[in-house]
Amino acid sequence: MPTNPRNPFHELGLRVDATNAQIVERAEELVQTCRDEQERDRIIRAKEELITHPLTRAKHERTEPARTDYAMHERWADFVHDHRHAPIPRGGLTEGAALSAADIELPAALRALTRWAVDAELEDVLPLLRALPTVEFGGTTPVEVRDVLFG
Repeated sequence: MPTNPRNPFHELGLRVDATNAQIVERAEELVQTCRDEQERDRIIRAKEELITHPLTRAKHERTEPARTDYAMHERWADFVHDHRHAPIPRGGLTEGAALSAADIELPAALRALTRWAVDAELEDVLPLLRALPTVEFGGTTPVEVRDVLFG
C-alpha cells in the first residue's frame, strides 16, 4: 500500500460531483484494464470509500479540487500522438514544389482524412475515397486509401 494514497476521485479519474452510478461504472471499466492485483485493489477501495461511507466521501470531496479534469493528460497524449508528424512536409504544397510518395506520411494523412470526414458528418465516405486520384509509380499502382481502409 502506498504511503501517500491518492484521493479516490483522483484514483478513479472522476470529478467530485460524480454520481454513485458514475463511480460504479468507472470503477468497473478500470477493473477490466488493471495491470495487476494491487491496482485492482486500489480501484475497488476507492469505489467503496466513495459509495459506501458518506462521511468519507464528504472528506474526499473537500480535499479534491472541484473542477479537476483527470482525463486532460490522456487527451493531450492523444493529441501529441496524432500530430507529431504532419502528413505532408512543410513547404510540400507550395507552388512548384514536387512531392513524391515518400514525402507523405500515410498514417498521419489517414488520421487527418478520417477526422475531416467525422467533423463534416459525412454519412458515406466511399464517394470521397473513390474520388481520390491514383498515380502510378514505376509502373505499379500504389496502395490506395480505400484499399487500406476497406481491404
